[in-house]
Amino acid sequence: MSQVQPWMAVAGVVAGMGFGVAAASWHWARRLAAVQRVSDQLSASRNLLDQQNTQARRQVEQLQTEMADLRIAAERARRKLAALMPESPAAQVPAAPPPAPRPSAQEVAQMLARNDQRRQPALASHDTDDAGFEPTQVDPPNPL
Repeated sequence: MSQVQPWMAVAGVVAGMGFGVAAASWHWARRLAAVQRVSDQLSASRNLLDQQNTQARRQVEQLQTEMADLRIAAERARRKLAALMPESPAAQVPAAPPPAPRPSAQEVAQMLARNDQRRQPALASHDTDDAGFEPTQVDPPNPL
């Protein structure tokens, strides 16, 4: 055995360890870079949400102050109007007239019968043209 062989074995082991460390560091560097990118994206998303949240809070605060101002103005206008308007019942707005009464089911049936009688000649002339379709009929409303 020569003296070169142990040195060659040691050099091979050192070189193998160097390549192993380089490969492992390359692998973990790629994984760490991917995790860093995701972390940066999450941080940017969080910052954007924080900005949107603060903007929404400012808008809510602004709307609340505007609503308070409008309530105060409406209350002042109501008080001025109440001071100008007399409290007599004649000054009140008259009630709306009651709605027209609905026709009964019997009246609706009579109206439909009259309409059918008027349309009978027209329906008879179209019987040959309808290609198998029945004439349209309207159902009377349900009695209450």
